[in-house]
Amino acid sequence: MNNIDCGINKEKRIPYLNDSEVWLDFASVMEFLLWAVLQKEELERNGEDSAELLLNVKEEMEEAEATIQRRFELAAISGFELHTARFFSLYHFTQIEKFALVLAGVVGMKETLIPIFASAETGKNVQTPTVEMALRLYAILSKPDLKETAHLINKTDALANCLEGNNSSNKTWHQETLTLRKSLLSYLLGQPFVITYRKYPVKEPLPKLLVYEEILKKAISISEHQGLSAEPLVLYLYGRKKSGKKLLVSYLSQCLQRPASFLCWQDIFAMSEEKRENLFQELKLKTKLENGFLCLYDIPNWEEDQENASYNSLFFKIMDICPLTVVLGEGKHDFPVWITEKFVSFHLWDMTATEKIAVWSYFSRLYHAENQIDAALNGNKYVMSVGEIENTFATAYFTSISNGTSLEAKHVEEAVKQRGRGNLGNYATLINGRFVWNDLIVDPTVKRQMQYICAQVKYRNIVGEEWGFFEKTPYGRGISVLFYGPPGTGKTMAVQVIAAELGLELYRIDLSKMVSKYIGETEKNISALFERAKQMNVILFFDEADSLFAKRSEVKDSNDRNANAETAHLLQKMEEYEGMVILATNLVDQIDDAFRRRIKFMIPFRFPDVETRKKLWHSLIPDKTPLEDGIDLDFFAETFELSGSQIKEILWNAAYIAVADQKPLGNEQLKEATMWNYMKYGKQLTKEDFGYLA
Repeated sequence: MNNIDCGINKEKRIPYLNDSEVWLDFASVMEFLLWAVLQKEELERNGEDSAELLLNVKEEMEEAEATIQRRFELAAISGFELHTARFFSLYHFTQIEKFALVLAGVVGMKETLIPIFASAETGKNVQTPTVEMALRLYAILSKPDLKETAHLINKTDALANCLEGNNSSNKTWHQETLTLRKSLLSYLLGQPFVITYRKYPVKEPLPKLLVYEEILKKAISISEHQGLSAEPLVLYLYGRKKSGKKLLVSYLSQCLQRPASFLCWQDIFAMSEEKRENLFQELKLKTKLENGFLCLYDIPNWEEDQENASYNSLFFKIMDICPLTVVLGEGKHDFPVWITEKFVSFHLWDMTATEKIAVWSYFSRLYHAENQIDAALNGNKYVMSVGEIENTFATAYFTSISNGTSLEAKHVEEAVKQRGRGNLGNYATLINGRFVWNDLIVDPTVKRQMQYICAQVKYRNIVGEEWGFFEKTPYGRGISVLFYGPPGTGKTMAVQVIAAELGLELYRIDLSKMVSKYIGETEKNISALFERAKQMNVILFFDEADSLFAKRSEVKDSNDRNANAETAHLLQKMEEYEGMVILATNLVDQIDDAFRRRIKFMIPFRFPDVETRKKLWHSLIPDKTPLEDGIDLDFFAETFELSGSQIKEILWNAAYIAVADQKPLGNEQLKEATMWNYMKYGKQLTKEDFGYLA
């Protein structure tokens, strides 16, 4: 009996080099205690005295405990960071709780012990230790009092957090099993703490942080203060999608040397209660053991969502996981401020033109396309976040690969367009115009004004930021334009020319889908339109705008009040929109004065004079068209006062007449097509109207 040995290395001058060494000693101790329990019980069954055995066991265990403790101390002095030591220093377990956790860990670590311990269990066929087994082994060293026993039976939150919750309700307390969480066991054996849920893998190395460095510095300062005070804190970062919020959190994690656990709200809300609670317990362990923090993203809008009552209780549980929680959202008011008093919010603003130019330049160099991509133009004309620009380059690159060419500007432009197509739904129709400046025959003053409109996009950073004009104009930086004039004078073509010049897609807004007879629905549709357009980098074109911007009427009834409210709401959204909005109308006199004051450009499109009509007649005939000798286009320009669209229509119809007659295009076909056009408007031409051509 005097030579019993628990089997551990008694050399107290050797530190533990890793956690595996620790747990091998723990396993030896537990096997020894099991042997001792079985020996004691056999002696008692035979009516023999077990006092000497218990004395020797106690002496052996005291020496083993002293050895293990000393080796832990030497490991700390030597700089070996043992996960097991950290775990027990962070959690203030009672002695019996520590004992139960070690027992559960040993059996979970060493599968060869399962049959040995199972054979000693009262219930048999048990694959994991039970509460009864823990009490039997512990009693060899020190008989637990009622308080200690209650700790193990009732399980404190900390203890329950470390164990798998797989006990059924029909088990008695002594039959309840003690199974260490796999993620915790792996951690205690020296591995990283890996949970089953890992939605957002952080890239290594981190991509370059191109903007928001000031926000990062402030977030670091606040987080460091929170770490010292240990007070719960929420950081709320909000901004448009793909603005780099997760990347900023990754940098925060790197600078603080505290790992971030990313958690998607939509995922956890859809989970079963059991699965969600299990995840939360794992996250509590992970963030505590690694001194990490939680990052919750994709949160809903509490004010708008009908399920916000159930959201509140879930949000409280998430806030309870760890002291520091970073929440990511899109809007300032998405975060439920009433849930916690201690929070700090940071707005990841839409990048300035100068910042966007820097980002475009960075990715152009990264993709070796700096000579192909006009970073200044793209930075000025596209309202995009860092992530959106990065994704645009990735799409453009794969397109160039599929075409067997190097990355070019056209690939980037097409990638930008692909991002937004279909986002406006039923509200708008894409106009695939191909017109350029040479196609547009209008007064030179009109064309010059249009070029200045394009300049406001191209040189936004110079005037607004370098020259400081944005400092004087913090609101309403978008570009709003009204083209007005008679039908057929080139308004729609002019819009297409601007879109082509800037390389932006053009969407004609369907006003019939916007306006609703139900109160408040029109305003909702308008808000939805502009909210979607923000993500798309497009020009919005409101044709026949007088239907929405007509002079506001005197309020005589609720219909008048609603109509005026719709107009005011549209004006407000136009001012908030940082892109370009172009409106066209044939009835400028009916446009409301309040609208005129808020519009940046009002450009008149007048009926073409003789010289302009000559240019139109000549320019609208394709070079490939066969012409009859003696065709007199100038005669038609001087004789008939027609708009550009009318001239275009006449030439088209005349061409079909010529093909049907198997002749080249000549005066006879033009005469017939001109007569048809006048008949459309209830006018009859005579032979005399055609002068010498009659």
